[in-house]
Amino acid sequence: MNQDWLNRPELKNLTPQKKQFLTELIQEASHTPEKNLPMLYMKILGQMKSLGLDFTKEESALIMEILESQMSMNERARFQAMKKMLASVKK
Repeated sequence: MNQDWLNRPELKNLTPQKKQFLTELIQEASHTPEKNLPMLYMKILGQMKSLGLDFTKEESALIMEILESQMSMNERARFQAMKKMLASVKK
């Protein structure tokens, strides 16, 4: 996978632990079958919680963008629906 994401302005002040987490996420997403990417999102949320990682809105948006870039239009639509559902549960 392209490593251009490392140069994004959103990552300028990222802690080494967060950068390592994102690097591993990118690697895992690039090897995850398209149909399993929405479930990878759920796994990521659990890992973040267990590691005590808290991402800013900008960092979270970047994670979503990276994951979505690996998805087909159908999978992206399912992923968007899952995000909306999770957002409504958190309220």
